[in-house]
Amino acid sequence: MLGQETYLNFRPPWYLRNGHVQTLITGFYRPLATLPVATVHRVPIEPWGHMLIHENKPERADPDRPAVLLLHGLGSSHAGTYMTSIAGALLAKGCRVFRADLPGAGPSYRTTSLPPHGACYDLVRDSLNWLSQQLSIPRWRMAGVSLGGNLLLKMLAESSLDPTRYPWSFEVDRAIAVAPPIDLAECCRNMEIGINRLYANYFLRALKKQANLRADLWPEWKKVLAGADYSTVRRFDDTVTSRLAGFRDADDYYDAGSSTSVLKHITIPTHILIDQHDPIVPAALFERTEYSPTTRLVRTHFGGHVGYLHRPSPTSSSSRKTWTRWADTWIADQLAMP
Repeated sequence: MLGQETYLNFRPPWYLRNGHVQTLITGFYRPLATLPVATVHRVPIEPWGHMLIHENKPERADPDRPAVLLLHGLGSSHAGTYMTSIAGALLAKGCRVFRADLPGAGPSYRTTSLPPHGACYDLVRDSLNWLSQQLSIPRWRMAGVSLGGNLLLKMLAESSLDPTRYPWSFEVDRAIAVAPPIDLAECCRNMEIGINRLYANYFLRALKKQANLRADLWPEWKKVLAGADYSTVRRFDDTVTSRLAGFRDADDYYDAGSSTSVLKHITIPTHILIDQHDPIVPAALFERTEYSPTTRLVRTHFGGHVGYLHRPSPTSSSSRKTWTRWADTWIADQLAMP
């Protein structure tokens, strides 16, 4: 395996110690942090239009701190719960924060015809190059959640593997990937097993809603959707996502987007946070993967898929009795460290 491994003792109350419970609750419990009005950067991703990246500056910025870029997962956007929560915690620590709307996600569906997909790591890198040059930002720290985490890992690995083909105009000195689906095909298969079908149905409903909105704007979407298959996530990727993103089929897309085979090439200090009870991204995927010496695999129990909800017990001395999102605080702490 190489790399390094750490176990973190995340211990929610007994009634939240279940991966499915943690994952399902996050679908309904969606508090949004109050953030200052963001500056929206329209980043060109030629020839496909623009990607939107939302910037927030703290009241008292530390000029010596790197800027932070956050990447969301499938079905989310810059305005998602964990995106705003992590951003709020980072702003309180004096960090300049950028939240991406990946191509086709959030309001960026109006600025590019590309679909939301897990193989656009080159566009993330190009966007960072553009922001670094336009805003004179030499150093970054990054975090990606779920599909955004896999994009981050793929980008870091490919840029380290072939720096002449994937040039940087900036430095990344720390990265965190949370629950990344490092094998896209295997994660799709996993969502078709038993109770996990609940999550597949959730994603399919979101994808269908997104697709209908995009078809009203982009003729190519309307044409492809005439043959769309919504029976499984894989069939949707085979009939819609892969075709609109420029791949032959789902297999071609999954091969291009999965990071598992290249993680050993990452040279930047990187944490991968996974949970042993994640019902969407199986922990077993990480057992058969080779990591670089700069990569640390961080394991928890009972967090589910990007759940990590915690609530103080009735006997706790904590003044906060509402649920808190443990992982969001941990991510912000790691990214804001000197």
